[in-house]
Amino acid sequence: MKLRVTLAALAAAGLCFGATAATFEAEQPYQIFLVNGEKTANSITKNIHEVTLNEGKNQLAIGYTDDYSNRSEVRVLNGDPVIIKLDKVPADAELTIEYKKPLNYQLAKQFLREQDSRLTVVNKNTGERIDAELSTIPMPAGLDTAGGIQAHLKETRQAFNGRTEAAVAAAQEKFGDAVVDADAMEMLQHWWNAADADTRRAFQIWAIQQQ
Repeated sequence: MKLRVTLAALAAAGLCFGATAATFEAEQPYQIFLVNGEKTANSITKNIHEVTLNEGKNQLAIGYTDDYSNRSEVRVLNGDPVIIKLDKVPADAELTIEYKKPLNYQLAKQFLREQDSRLTVVNKNTGERIDAELSTIPMPAGLDTAGGIQAHLKETRQAFNGRTEAAVAAAQEKFGDAVVDADAMEMLQHWWNAADADTRRAFQIWAIQQQ
């Protein structure tokens, strides 16, 4: 059954490639909301500042919160979430973000408008800058910030697709370039259309069993 073979090959390649762990740290006032589409244990009472990454491809969502309040005014700044896409995380890397910290409230407001151009990702082990694609998304409404980020990424087709370099290479070698260029939904549609009736029925049964 071609569909089962394809999904199994992708999953196996991804698991093998993800065996070596790296780390990512975002010190206060940043906190980490998502790693590869999954929520961290970050909450109102507990901020997460360090997580484990796989070697290769990763995606993070981080956010800035700092208190510049004084005796006469409450000034808490919450920046729009920053999405960090990393295609080539080295094995055993210790990654962090670097930026020039704003000295006061007004400079912080300006900084938050330009986060994606002010932040860089570096490997603390070597001091080298790591290639990363950074962008901001609108702050989601409600208390579940991580859930709002997840929903926005899915709606805008930016959600982490989980295809590591090794998984893509394995799929490309076996099934051609079409797998590399397609996202997860397009891949499923492609293999569904290519499958015979028995394969489609087997997949329907499998999908029901996963619910």
